[in-house]
Amino acid sequence: MIDLDVLRVKACSVANGGQSSKMRNIGEAGILTFHYSTNFGGVLQSYALYKFLEHRGISVELIDYIPSTYHGQKVYRNIGFKSDFNVKRLLQRMRVKHKFCHTSMHKFEHFRRSSMRLSSGVDESTLRVSLGDYDTVVVGSDQIWGLGQRGKPEYFLGFDEFKGNKVSYAADSTIAEVSEEHIDKLRRELGDFDRISVRNKHSQKFVETVIGEKPPIVADPTLLWDFDELGRGFMSDSDPYILVYVLGKDISGSNRKAIEEIKRIYGDLEVYAIVIPTMKFNICDYADKVFYDLGPEEWLDMIRNATFVYTDSFHGTLFSLKFHKPFLAYYAEEMRATRFIDLAERYQIGRYIVSSVDEIEAKGSLLETPDFATIDQLIEEHRAFSIRFLEEALGIVS
Repeated sequence: MIDLDVLRVKACSVANGGQSSKMRNIGEAGILTFHYSTNFGGVLQSYALYKFLEHRGISVELIDYIPSTYHGQKVYRNIGFKSDFNVKRLLQRMRVKHKFCHTSMHKFEHFRRSSMRLSSGVDESTLRVSLGDYDTVVVGSDQIWGLGQRGKPEYFLGFDEFKGNKVSYAADSTIAEVSEEHIDKLRRELGDFDRISVRNKHSQKFVETVIGEKPPIVADPTLLWDFDELGRGFMSDSDPYILVYVLGKDISGSNRKAIEEIKRIYGDLEVYAIVIPTMKFNICDYADKVFYDLGPEEWLDMIRNATFVYTDSFHGTLFSLKFHKPFLAYYAEEMRATRFIDLAERYQIGRYIVSSVDEIEAKGSLLETPDFATIDQLIEEHRAFSIRFLEEALGIVS
């Protein structure tokens, strides 16, 4: 069963009614998260939290904070992995980027602007002032507390001027370890939050190391929203297909070999791969068709209509669970390992998460489809717990 961790950040426990000394009417709420890149999970988790709060009658907007160092508009940035360098593949990647990057970025920006209320654009120099527009700021989800953010104030709301309600929802720290260089800063900033929640155990340990309090682990925002209003019709008439959505390196043993194993069980189906052209990517020469310029709604429909999903993506895995799709998830990098190990334990899907092709056979990952009835029950319990956290943190009356 789900470990319902005790809510005791800043002594704001359920026992005292979930109210802190700073608690106030929710007023105007802002969400501060990684919403700005051409990353399906990042955009859709932003959308899900936004829609959940809006649906509860909260006046909410997405704080359109984009770091000045962000290079999302530079088409030829992130050409590929150094370990995979050769001239032919470099030229292939450049052609892909030249052809599809601008279309992809336009679709993401259109989705953000048409689906959510965004603030005026801000960066490091103007965020501090813009926070004064809000009574409550919710930071999260995603890897907002990762190593690259810990020396900065933005996602830790480290601004003395902001006296509003500070809440984190499903924040991810990437790793649990904290350097001495940042400990005092982080202790001061996290200690000033009214409520803290995290997305996984290593982030829980991170917070506990910093402030000595063990925050609750809540569900990713994408599990709070059903997405029924999005992404219908793009692939509804398609023949059966294996969907490949890979963000990082190949699995140990190669993705080609893993897909051969999937085909051995599911048949010689077409293989469709989704690639984000603005990011680092491998050439998916094992796929029958590669989609380079999808928007978030098209991505949703690709998963919703797939016969099988193969992915190294955290959100690719979560949406496979949401849409009851047989799947195989893998991790080839330490950064991805922690979140997958946590998912495996939390929703009892360890059989379907591997680190090598050899492990597919060893675990029997393809021999049975996931028990979605049990998974749904676990997710619903976690979802209900997470909603209670948000209700208490934001003063929402059910």
